[in-house]
Amino acid sequence: MSFLQKLLNYKKICIQCHNNPDPDTVASAFGVQKFLNQNGIDSRIVYGGPQGIIKANLKILIKECGIKIEKVDKIEDDEFLVIVDGQKGQGNIYDFGREDCIIIDHHIRIVEANDNYLVKSQYQSCSTIVYELLLEEGYPVKEDEELCVAMLYGLYTDTSSFLDMFYERDIAMKQDLLKDQPLFERLVKSNMSFAELMIVADAMHNHYFDIDRRTAIVEVLKCDQAVLGIIGDFMIQVDSVLLSIVYTEAGDGYQISLRTCHESLRANEIARFLCEGIGSGGGHDKKAGGRVLKGMLKQVYGTQDIFGFINQRLEEYMEKENICFTA
Repeated sequence: MSFLQKLLNYKKICIQCHNNPDPDTVASAFGVQKFLNQNGIDSRIVYGGPQGIIKANLKILIKECGIKIEKVDKIEDDEFLVIVDGQKGQGNIYDFGREDCIIIDHHIRIVEANDNYLVKSQYQSCSTIVYELLLEEGYPVKEDEELCVAMLYGLYTDTSSFLDMFYERDIAMKQDLLKDQPLFERLVKSNMSFAELMIVADAMHNHYFDIDRRTAIVEVLKCDQAVLGIIGDFMIQVDSVLLSIVYTEAGDGYQISLRTCHESLRANEIARFLCEGIGSGGGHDKKAGGRVLKGMLKQVYGTQDIFGFINQRLEEYMEKENICFTA
């Protein structure tokens, strides 16, 4: 039995996105719902938590793709729970009090192994996992324009505008689905609100610059991951900056985006080194990204904050590789 066929055992299914939903969790839920609709199973997409959907780009995605999603405090007794883009027990997954559930996720595993838990942390978006599951079932994803756009945009926002994409499976989905899609182009041009523009401007104004390591480190207050790549691309154009590291808080962790413009600084290697043991990272020589889990950061580094951690690990990397720059 394939993984999605497990869902055929239930008559009513509730597909749960993480709190404060982003495009990837919504697209993943949409993909699962498409499979259920095809098989005549009643389902709905929900999320919990204190905050509703306020992002303009996500509102456009939901409206134009015809996605129905509800913010709820409880689910019905006869609804079976499926969690996408998150895992039971995480801080950004509202607890509906269900022990029995199915999980589809791409983050670092925090749940014990279970046949009903599909956790593939080698994927950069949950949309890619759902895409492959749908292909396994013979679902015609390419013929479903709204689903194509949703999944592409889920991947786009989880990989800093496709700039920090480094896993083959995610690259393959992009190549398979990306074509001339006006709605996708509209979404790409709706990534940043005026409020986020002010946050970005403040972050760049208050950036930290290490003149000896020719490195700029920029903290951004809770922005979309796609915005990180935009900031990184801007910072690396400064003549004195050879390495830019931009990070933001994202759910149960921190998303990090790196840019380099020097042959001795390989962004993918630095990303892997920074996140080793407490998350995951990788990418290309000049552009890379990573994710650090808050719980693992605290477990390994105690009370050290994310900025201190990045500084420490970067210093260790420079010393290990014997990298230094003259003023």
